[in-house]
Amino acid sequence: MGFRTDQIPFLPKPVKNRKQLGQDLQPVGDYAGVEPYYRVCVDAGEVQHQEQSTPEAFMSHDWWWDYRQIRFLNGKIFIGLSVLLLLIPYVWGGVVMVGGGVSAVYVANLATIPSFLKFFLIILVGFGWIAVSLYIIIKTTPWIMGGFALLLRPFDKLLAKLLDRGLEAGESYFSRETGEVSFAVSGGKKLTAPFEEFDAYVERVIEAGGIFYRLMFVHRYTGKQFSQTSLSRVEPVKEEVMALWDMLQRYMDVSQPLPDVPRLEPFRHLDPVTAEHDKQTGRNPRFWRDLDLDAWKQGDGAEWLKRQAEYPWNKRKCKLRPQLGKISMEAYRQKRPAGSWPI
Repeated sequence: MGFRTDQIPFLPKPVKNRKQLGQDLQPVGDYAGVEPYYRVCVDAGEVQHQEQSTPEAFMSHDWWWDYRQIRFLNGKIFIGLSVLLLLIPYVWGGVVMVGGGVSAVYVANLATIPSFLKFFLIILVGFGWIAVSLYIIIKTTPWIMGGFALLLRPFDKLLAKLLDRGLEAGESYFSRETGEVSFAVSGGKKLTAPFEEFDAYVERVIEAGGIFYRLMFVHRYTGKQFSQTSLSRVEPVKEEVMALWDMLQRYMDVSQPLPDVPRLEPFRHLDPVTAEHDKQTGRNPRFWRDLDLDAWKQGDGAEWLKRQAEYPWNKRKCKLRPQLGKISMEAYRQKRPAGSWPI
């Protein structure tokens, strides 16, 4: 079981050829061996913190990356949790800036001075309050978040139950063990299918600050697309997204060792191919957990980033495309794993 680039099966052609402006189809099977630099930097810090606080969490169900699956959130539950976390500081900021500003202007308006002076006083107080409120927001937001958590403490069990239910509904995964990918869809269902049925695209995202990029997945035979996931963040550089796709492919390919990234390090010895690779190369089993991250960024990390930027991504060859159209849809349906999403 599991996906192998050298054993991609015959696949039917999609019903419709898909071409969308601002979406670049990514090749399969031609590995760059490049890890997503910015994600690695963030994950290294998180893994080191976890190691120092509760290292046993690596082996619990709460750690979503291991040698069998990479789990993530897809769809509304991911968006909902993100909005909820962002909503609290924004509401507090609005209360301080708008509410305090209105109060300050009201008090200034009560001053018994000539109208033209009162106008300038109100302007001065208004702009002055903006600066003061920003300082207050920065200093007090952590306390507000902590206070909000304290207020919710009596409802811990209920909230945990609701959150678990929501996480279960939105939970999706890439399974190295089975070679399948599963995306949560509406109605509490899961679109589960072999990895080779999914096409990856680098999608351009236009926002106020400019053009950004993220990894999007499309199920080739249903046309369903997935871009709102906790796995693929919006990135300022395209190469970071292509490196993420490269990493995911190597994770799914059971003929390859696990990608050398922080979140997977505690599990490398449990994957036979990876364990043998690390034995042959003499890899330090605690490299990421014991790493001086700041020093690494100045040395080897800078080389990583340079390689990511300079790698000839446009010269990669796709090993999956030649397999398309070599089997009929009817015959292929008979070969798919039980429980796969209907096509």
